[in-house]
Amino acid sequence: MFEVAPFSHILYLAAQADVRYATSNPQSYMASNVPGFVSLFEVTTKHADPQPAIVWASSSSAYGLNNEAPFSERHRTDRPASLYVATKKAGEAIAHTYNYISDLSISGLRFFTIYGPWGCPT
Repeated sequence: MFEVAPFSHILYLAAQADVRYATSNPQSYMASNVPGFVSLFEVTTKHADPQPAIVWASSSSAYGLNNEAPFSERHRTDRPASLYVATKKAGEAIAHTYNYISDLSISGLRFFTIYGPWGCPT
C-alpha cells in the first residue's frame, strides 16, 4: 500500500467494539484488537518511508473504575472494567512502546460516546 503513494498520516479507527459483547465473546476481542494494532505498526515501521503520523482511537472506557469526574489525562487508567477496555489499554501501552523504539509519531484519542445524548445503541 505504501508503494503507490506516500502517506503523511494514518487514521486508525479499527477495533472490535462494544463493552457488553466482550463479556460473551472475549476471544473475538483478543483476536482482533491487539494483533490488528500491532500489524499496523509493523507494516508502518517496515514499509513506509517516510513514516506517517498515526492517530488512533482508544476509548474513554480506559478510565475504568476511576471515580473522579470530570476525567483528566492525569487520572489512573490501570483498572479496566471489561476485556474490551483491557485491549484498548494494551493498545495504549503498545503505542507507547512503538513510539519509543521506532520514534513513530502516534496520538491516541479517548473517545467518549459518539451516539449523542441517548448513549450507545442496544
